Amino acid sequence: MLRIFLTVSVLFWNQLAAQNAVDKVLDLCEEVHCVQPEFIIQGESYDLMKFPSHQWVQTEVFGMDMESALEVGLEKLFNYSQLMNTAGTIVPISAPWGVLGSLENGAIQETFVIFLLLVPELSEAPEPTDEELQLGSTSDTWLYVRAFDEEADEDEIEDRVAQFQNDLEEDDQNFGELFRMAWYNTRGLMFIAFERTDEPEN
Repeated sequence: MLRIFLTVSVLFWNQLAAQNAVDKVLDLCEEVHCVQPEFIIQGESYDLMKFPSHQWVQTEVFGMDMESALEVGLEKLFNYSQLMNTAGTIVPISAPWGVLGSLENGAIQETFVIFLLLVPELSEAPEPTDEELQLGSTSDTWLYVRAFDEEADEDEIEDRVAQFQNDLEEDDQNFGELFRMAWYNTRGLMFIAFERTDEPEN
């Protein structure tokens, strides 16, 4: 009985911590006007969120660990936002920044897409002058999301992604191969997400 109680307690506090992290992201986005989910279906250990269409700027980085890839990619992306574009102007950016990647046999592969979101109010973004950068946009997207609010090294992040993927598989969810990580501050407030590949039931 004690073991059952402790297990339930751990699950409850893990869920509460995750929900607190989600609330922190939503509060932050309310303040800085970043892209927020239009719809949230809360789950026991992860949520299903619908995000509206948005714009971003991205670059691909190959043959590096994730930390190095982020450092290289974000420098290029910040340069774009600070005059390194065809308009020679400052392009307003928005939280979060992040990475798309893939797992193979539980290990993160050394090929990444690093991205920065552009503010929702920006109607037409100027083209990058760096040929390694591309502008992109997406239509409404449903994502399975798990939130965290603590710093983690690359091994811990890899474990988080692998565990989340495993949990989705155990729940028979339909989701894409690529994972997304989106950071909302430098203290570890982040989403890990996989795109849902079938339509939610009404």
